[in-house]
Amino acid sequence: MKDLLVGPWQQSARERPRELRPYLVVVDALDEIEDNGGSAFLQELLKIFSQGHLGGLKFLVTSRPDPELAALCSTFNSDAVCRLYEVPTDTVKADIRTYLGEKLPALQGDQLDDLSRKTDGLFIYAATAVRYIRPRHRMTTDEQLRMLAQLADHMSSSADMPLLIDTLYQQILWGAFRKLDDALVRDRLRILHTLLCTEERVSTSVAGKLSDVADAQMATVVVDELHAVLYVKDNRVLWYHASFPDFMFAQERSKFSVPRVTGNRIVDMSCDQDAHHARLTHICFRIMMSGLRFNICNLPSSFLLDSEVPDLSHRIQKSISHVLQYSCQNWAQHLNQAGSGDHDSLRTGIYEFLSVRVLFWIEAMNLLGSRAQCGLMLHNAHEWVLKVGISTCLINLS
Repeated sequence: MKDLLVGPWQQSARERPRELRPYLVVVDALDEIEDNGGSAFLQELLKIFSQGHLGGLKFLVTSRPDPELAALCSTFNSDAVCRLYEVPTDTVKADIRTYLGEKLPALQGDQLDDLSRKTDGLFIYAATAVRYIRPRHRMTTDEQLRMLAQLADHMSSSADMPLLIDTLYQQILWGAFRKLDDALVRDRLRILHTLLCTEERVSTSVAGKLSDVADAQMATVVVDELHAVLYVKDNRVLWYHASFPDFMFAQERSKFSVPRVTGNRIVDMSCDQDAHHARLTHICFRIMMSGLRFNICNLPSSFLLDSEVPDLSHRIQKSISHVLQYSCQNWAQHLNQAGSGDHDSLRTGIYEFLSVRVLFWIEAMNLLGSRAQCGLMLHNAHEWVLKVGISTCLINLS
């Protein structure tokens, strides 16, 4: 806060015109910062602002209702420091109705009014519903109406946010997977779970290889089918809202019932994070065991510094694939999040990796500019071995 905001702002004071109007800084969705980070940020901001160090700046902070954030504002009860304002529900609903009218112009007013009422003031619901009703390919008005009717059939009348958004996510998932046989559902879910569990956002190509599916194009198909919740930017797959991975990681929310002629069917789309991180650890080991080798970039001489190899960047891109780069840089993070139920096979993977490929891995990490991570990653692996209590795993990772 001091080094990146207060210091530079105060240093620029002499060059700012006196008549300059205040700058407005918007901090959106403060409640979505994990581990009480939102309240910690707001507390520090209010403290510094009340000390007069940020003259010429105004802050607009948005959040869902949170008692802790409200209590913080009440401690700075001067309107000159903090003014708590609750957006009226009618204003929110009117904004959502306007948004739906702009995005779904083919629908009639009463249909939009009905959809607007069902969103219950949740913009994330409205935005996700729009992406669901209006897929990327062109749709006729009748097709949009049919999608809207299907959505309405599955919408909960509850005003509780988790139930409301969960019903929408369930409908989106069921619409994407319901016509597939069990084997295809299993493969596509594996890709979806991989996209949610990777330590960094990856391309569809890397996700497909990390998912260990035979069809190289399947990951692209999964993202296309789930366009209402996933999208691609800069060749990386992202999700529109943090509520979607939260939904997928909670079995009680992503395991649901769907109607059938012969009776309801229970569908489980949930992602067991411990099990999937264990799976990703195995795949990372397999990729490194097959891809790493001595002098992987075929450097002409060990007497040359990396900076003295003129085409080193090209050699790295050619010799160390994106999925191999990911595996080298993230296997320990996946191992550290893996459950202990698969410890025997993971122990074997660690042992083979350290026995055969660890020096080649260090060489690759150096080429990738990640050499400093090696010690920490080995330490994390050692901590995992101790945590799961593998008495027969006599590996010295020091």
